[in-house]
Amino acid sequence: MYLGAKMMMHNWGVGIVDGYEGMEGNGPVSGIPVPHRIAIASTDFLAADRVGLECMGIDAGWPGYLNYCYQGGVGQYDLSKIDVIGQKIADVKRKYRLHADVDRMLEWRGPMLDLPPNLGRNLRPSDAELAVYAA
Repeated sequence: MYLGAKMMMHNWGVGIVDGYEGMEGNGPVSGIPVPHRIAIASTDFLAADRVGLECMGIDAGWPGYLNYCYQGGVGQYDLSKIDVIGQKIADVKRKYRLHADVDRMLEWRGPMLDLPPNLGRNLRPSDAELAVYAA
């Protein structure tokens, strides 16, 4: 995703986040509509997403792909360096209820404990290594 964003960033025009009606909870199928009634537009797609997260009360450290894009120079993610024109974020901010599985979804931030024993090797796994998966 990062590489795609990096390659396409020079062709971007404007990013628009339609927040007229948001969704909280167990979306996209079982979510609950939120009549937020906001719109966000920016020539910097990353900045638009960052402002959107803030308006929804979501920790900006959670979407890893946005942080990776910022670290790679795709756009601005530092809220103190983003010019917000119009209403202040504090005036439109509301805390969205997150998905019931949000803790599981955020496990990407921790150690990867379930990697196969031969990851990164071009060798056939031994019988002992394969026995880990038999059961």
